[in-house]
Amino acid sequence: MLEMNWSDKWRLGLHLMPPTGWLNDPNGLCQFQGVYHVFFQYSPDNPEGGSKCWGHYTSTDLLEWQYAGIALSPEAEFDRNGVYSGSALASEGVMHLFYTGNVKLEGDYNYITDGRQSNTVLSSSEDGLNFDGKKCLMTNDDYPDHLTCHIRDPKVVTGKSIGIEDDNYYMFLGARTKDDRGEVLVYKSPDLESWEHTNILTGEKRFGYMWECPDAFMLGEKKILSVSPQGVETRGIDYQNVYQSGYFELDGSFDGEYRLKNFREWDRGFDFYAPQTFLDEQGRRLLIGWIGMPDDQEQCNPTVNDGWQNALTVPREVFLKDEKVMQYPAEELLSLRKEEQILEPGKTSDKMQYYDIEITMLEDTDLTLVISDGITLCYSRSDKMFTITFLQEQNLGYGRKSRAVYLDECRSVRILADTTCLEVYLNGGEEVFTTRFYTEDGMSSFRAEKGDMEIKYWVMEPMKVKL
Repeated sequence: MLEMNWSDKWRLGLHLMPPTGWLNDPNGLCQFQGVYHVFFQYSPDNPEGGSKCWGHYTSTDLLEWQYAGIALSPEAEFDRNGVYSGSALASEGVMHLFYTGNVKLEGDYNYITDGRQSNTVLSSSEDGLNFDGKKCLMTNDDYPDHLTCHIRDPKVVTGKSIGIEDDNYYMFLGARTKDDRGEVLVYKSPDLESWEHTNILTGEKRFGYMWECPDAFMLGEKKILSVSPQGVETRGIDYQNVYQSGYFELDGSFDGEYRLKNFREWDRGFDFYAPQTFLDEQGRRLLIGWIGMPDDQEQCNPTVNDGWQNALTVPREVFLKDEKVMQYPAEELLSLRKEEQILEPGKTSDKMQYYDIEITMLEDTDLTLVISDGITLCYSRSDKMFTITFLQEQNLGYGRKSRAVYLDECRSVRILADTTCLEVYLNGGEEVFTTRFYTEDGMSSFRAEKGDMEIKYWVMEPMKVKL
């Protein structure tokens, strides 16, 4: 049994992390009876992963969090090898959790086309804390014949929330076909228990071999299909990570004729995968992603030696501005700021654990920022490109090297800096970079070396997390 080290210099203050062990996909995001619920894939006894359960945090304000223990564990025959990812739906005073029950048969199997059971399971709660009973809704026999055994990550929404004017519920399942094409299955149900297959969502051309963690929602009149595709080839500065996370705009209907428009990445950083969104009681569309990257053989996280690995992004509000999909930290985080400070260009800040930087460009110029003499963030006007680069001799990135995005102009930069994590928001959330980094003492500094700008920053109070 792993024990938590409270003196760990790399423990995070602005991001949810596992008490011990391994964390990956956010699951079951919702606000239920005034309380925010964040579930997550969790292996508490192994910082490098293992059999998955669902860990659980709750909060009333997104600032003070209570660890609520393990909500779901692999104890039934239909989920005996892992409670895999899924979603939450609050309906008529009940929280319904949907997930994939993973079963791996013993034998000589490849576990892609045979040897694996991917069961869609429902568990419900009237208080959001105690989940009594599980019901297996669908097995591999209920899915279309052209698929492999990889069907998972149910996202359940109401029809009205995705522009379908009926009283049905809709489920989206990520899938891999036998000819290695990613797609999303669409099911509908009048009662959350009996499900009818109604549609398949995929691109006109093959785009990866598997689409994980689907999500469907509307922003204004825009219909959004979010997926995490595996097997997409790198194209220049695009799709640089092992796996991607992004969204299509959908023309037509989720339940009928449609066309998926160009895929756009949610986050250009090194560490971002499997995001999910939910609508809170204020009517905000909030997104949380996993600060991690599966199967990356080049980069690593030294916190494994301290008994834990990975974290979740801060809650981000997703919204439209000038018809662009934007994302920006939830406004609640502003209350963690201490006194505002001004930093002159060319000067280096003090070393800090948690801080928030807002940079406003006064002229359309090049920009160079430096974090702890080991990370550069640069905007080139001539190339119209923003780049984040780790200087390899400093080894702050533990294998991370460079990521970039084309940007017509750079008007503003906001950086949320934690002990071992940066979230970088450009132009009010037009583009985002998330990355881990590791200084010797869990503290960092910054300075601006190039550009005409105004720099404001705030030391941050950490969130309160009760374990």
